[in-house]
Amino acid sequence: MPGRSDDLPGRGEELTRMRALLAPDRGPVFVVVTGEPGIGKSRLCAAFEAAATGTGVPVLTGRATELECGAPWALFRHVLDDAVDLDWSGGSAESARRLRALSATLSRQDPDSLSVMGVERHRVHRAGRALLEAAATPSGLLLVFDDLHWADTASVEFIDYLVRHPTRRVVTVLVARTGRLPTLLERSLDSAATLVERMPLGSLSLDDAGLLLPDASPAYQRKLYEIGGGNPLHLEILGRLPAHEVEELRGASAAVGGDRTGLAPLISRELRDLPEPLFTVVRAAAVTADTLDTATVASVAELPQEAVGVALDALVDRDVLRAPEGRIEFRHPLVRAAAYRLAGPLWRSAAHQRAAEHLAREGAPPSVRAEHLRHGLRRGDTVGAALLAEAATRLADMAPADAARWLRAALDATQDGADPDGQRAEWRLTMAKTLTVSGQFDEARTVLHELAASGDTACRHRALELLAASERALGRFAEVRARLGAELAAPDTAPDGLRTPLLVELAATDMLSGQWDSGAQQAAEALRLAGPGDRSGIAVVARTLLAVAELYRCRFSSGYRLLDQARWHVDGLTDLELRDDIGLLPPLAWAEFLVDDHEDALRHVERGMDIARRYGRSHVVPQMYVVRSVVHARMGLVPLALVDAEDGEEIARHLGSAEMHGFVLAVKALPLLWHSGPEEAVTLAARIRDRHPLRSAWWRNIADRSLADMYFQAGRPAECRALLAARPDSGPVGLGPHAPSLYAVRAEAEVACGDRAAGREWYERAAEAAASGAPRAQYGSVVRARATLLLAENRLEDARDEAYVAVEHFRAAALPVDEGFARLLTARILTALGDAHGADEELGRARRLFTGCDAPWLVRAVGREQRRAGAQRPRTRPAGLTARERQIAELVARGLTSPQIAEQLFLSVRTVESHLARVFHKAGVTGRVALARKIAEEGLPE
Repeated sequence: MPGRSDDLPGRGEELTRMRALLAPDRGPVFVVVTGEPGIGKSRLCAAFEAAATGTGVPVLTGRATELECGAPWALFRHVLDDAVDLDWSGGSAESARRLRALSATLSRQDPDSLSVMGVERHRVHRAGRALLEAAATPSGLLLVFDDLHWADTASVEFIDYLVRHPTRRVVTVLVARTGRLPTLLERSLDSAATLVERMPLGSLSLDDAGLLLPDASPAYQRKLYEIGGGNPLHLEILGRLPAHEVEELRGASAAVGGDRTGLAPLISRELRDLPEPLFTVVRAAAVTADTLDTATVASVAELPQEAVGVALDALVDRDVLRAPEGRIEFRHPLVRAAAYRLAGPLWRSAAHQRAAEHLAREGAPPSVRAEHLRHGLRRGDTVGAALLAEAATRLADMAPADAARWLRAALDATQDGADPDGQRAEWRLTMAKTLTVSGQFDEARTVLHELAASGDTACRHRALELLAASERALGRFAEVRARLGAELAAPDTAPDGLRTPLLVELAATDMLSGQWDSGAQQAAEALRLAGPGDRSGIAVVARTLLAVAELYRCRFSSGYRLLDQARWHVDGLTDLELRDDIGLLPPLAWAEFLVDDHEDALRHVERGMDIARRYGRSHVVPQMYVVRSVVHARMGLVPLALVDAEDGEEIARHLGSAEMHGFVLAVKALPLLWHSGPEEAVTLAARIRDRHPLRSAWWRNIADRSLADMYFQAGRPAECRALLAARPDSGPVGLGPHAPSLYAVRAEAEVACGDRAAGREWYERAAEAAASGAPRAQYGSVVRARATLLLAENRLEDARDEAYVAVEHFRAAALPVDEGFARLLTARILTALGDAHGADEELGRARRLFTGCDAPWLVRAVGREQRRAGAQRPRTRPAGLTARERQIAELVARGLTSPQIAEQLFLSVRTVESHLARVFHKAGVTGRVALARKIAEEGLPE
């Protein structure tokens, strides 16, 4: 197509605006070009591409086509094909390798390509974005997506990801017909955080239109303008017609009230006049692909390849087709669309079948043949339906919405009793999964309800398990409970082997809704009924859920025992045995998190991810991301926690689950604070507050805990207290092993708000909950709360000793963020005691801990604490020794080592060393020998 500015009359302003966007200092920007068919959108983009190339900016383009709108990733694959021609030299071999891997992933032609599931489509999006970022280095990049009104769903989701995660130095042009930009993109562009330039293209003026018709007289230009209405493509076609045909069209236009003749009739008229075999070849070409291949067109046209080659050349001569850079393609998408419609439905169906057969002979996988199979499929074609279903199954993870469309077509073709190998029920189950993963819950529920009402018990129960999982993701616990209860009461569910999986689903549902006693009862019954004839993992699922229920009911002894048993049984199962009950791994990992077995929790999450990806068990993946995010945050792996939370956000967005999305956002708030600070974290919390409250009582408890910690650590104790005060106070049941730390943060918030009495009350509740057998790390939170309370009461020496104990608890549990906060508290107490040296030591250790966690805001918080401590420091000599310091100094003078002192005083060696460092500072000495000499000569310092 023309690319020079003088080929674009009437578009000078838009092209000037576009060129300005290529400035090297511009950030990411999206340009939305809209207009009616033929108005010149693609010509404008071609001119922009030429301008970019002229300034050294690489260009990647992709055009959607009407006949590929159901082919997964078709549009983005066009972009990847374009990327092959980029210069990947200069250390970009890795980028080229990633390009090949991504292409293989999207076509599913390489078993070693990127392993993803439907709910993990964001991993493909991230890989694509990284590739574009590499292409944009160092000169920037122009990325053009043309004819988005025909774009496939998978590609639209990818572009939506790019809008929400803009790539530096990339100008992205989105082209669509007026009012036809995909709704998903309209929404993301409306809320985009980067620049969005909208360029609606209108009709040309008469003067500009005349520039397209230089050989016509002014009177004839006006006549064509009246018929074509200033549409460039319209004028181009009219300009080729004989004058008498133009007069006929003008008369027809006047007869219907002056409306201009549509483009489709004009193009159809042009094509109908083609002689044979050109007419057959142009219809066959319309069926095949956007870029034409002579062999494929010959197979579809049922003509010799040599004759088809001659016909294609003739069509290029007639400007029906064009041959830019050696490719053969239609002059305009509207020409291809007109040729396709002229073929007629029966001819088209047979032509698609011939295209599919040709591709099969060429060795193309079912995923490549699928769209031809879908268009050519007829009622009763069991072979074609089976092939289409196979293609859908292969692509279900990468493009679930398109896979569901293919499965729907296969089911339609076999609904009159034709059921190849009894596969219809399996196809329907697979379709329900793809619908769920793509967020089409309503249709998925309809399919599953139909299967759940079927006569086949095994199929019915599989459908019920899927239905229960999808309904729980939406927070519909009452519906799940009613459905499972009715099935358990059904006569044909009497055998234990059929009841056990349903009891497990019911237990999980009760626990999510906060009914811990009922959940424990259902899990215990499932464990009792599980026998050797059941699935290998079903008894372990029941045992795991019972362990979680016991922990949340604060029955720690039995909870620990059951958890150890569950862990032992899980580790004894093979991946194949575990795949059908992989849903036990998220609660198992969560239980391990609750008791601070973080390494085991991560190990089981990683194993679950691997099994889910290999066996297509996508329903458990969202929970695994959340568990891993929380565990990473607890371990101080802040960037990993944020990545997992952001992955969870993307999954919740794909699923359309507001329940899951709200939960993930709440979990994300705390590591976001540590990394980016209060502004972003509190803004996120406000978004959560404006949403509907979580229906799951279990998730709500976790979310409240995360937000409460975030508010308190962000220096907003009043908001922390308000959030916790609004919760129903039902005691530690439902809070489980983390009840002590939740009560402890409430105590600290009350003290910070000036209510020491309430602070002491909540501290005592925290201490009581910890004493019932809670994990040892919980004592760190309790003791830290006591130190905070003692500091508020000005009992500084006692506060300092308690703060040291808190530090030791967190250090022993390998919880660096908690240890860092305990050291900040210790530093504040030491500053109040006038121990500047000790405070500096604690602040330095806190800084090192937070730096190791890669938590920039926490590191800055240490700096603020250091400045505050400096301002409070007295300018007098150090204070005298405390009782504990005098005790340790005397033992040093007697020649005891630090380990011996620690054993005698029941302290850790690290605590002894901390006390000793302050003794050295106050005594004005630098070591143990000098201290012993000073004590021998002068006695203990006062």
